[in-house]
Amino acid sequence: MQIFLGLGMLPRMDPREEQRTWLAQVLAHTGMAPTAIAIKAGLAPTTLTRFVNNPGHATALSARTIASIERISGLRYGATAPQRGLSEAEATAWESSGASGQMAEQISKLAIASNSVSVWQLKSRALETIGYMPGDILMVDLNEPPKRGDIVCAQLYDWHRMKAETVFRLYEPPYLLAASADRAMLQPRLIDHSIAVKGPVILSIRPRHQEA
Repeated sequence: MQIFLGLGMLPRMDPREEQRTWLAQVLAHTGMAPTAIAIKAGLAPTTLTRFVNNPGHATALSARTIASIERISGLRYGATAPQRGLSEAEATAWESSGASGQMAEQISKLAIASNSVSVWQLKSRALETIGYMPGDILMVDLNEPPKRGDIVCAQLYDWHRMKAETVFRLYEPPYLLAASADRAMLQPRLIDHSIAVKGPVILSIRPRHQEA
């Protein structure tokens, strides 16, 4: 699904800066690293890593490169990803740069080994009664179709307010279900056009307190 959301009347900037802004939105939207995006789009990894890591890089991304990234991300160049609501995020993309220790190194290696893996850190108690707690690190396979009973990563879109929220729920089609002691979270969510199921959780890790 492609997402079309206008930027509005903004001052024109250097095309390379526009592309970097859009690419940052793609990375946040997909939860994937530049190398993983490039490989999935059929591009040489250096096409994106040099562009991202070197602000002085003289060459802008080509139309072919942009089209390839649009195809695999669903986020059109010149559009912005829906913004998260004002409520506290239920899950956030895990940042290897902000972590340290042996556990962080192992997670980074696992993510790099498969370009279809997205790594998240759970922030809510939506799945607490089946053993998933705030702070747990969840690895999601974006290429694996979910099966009934899987824990899945999903994005909930509010197209009217142009917002989105990433959540983790129990996959029981046609619904996504929470498993929480908080009764306010137990309302089933019908899987419709406003919900994109990204993939199942294939591994969960609970950090030690000193690494969390």
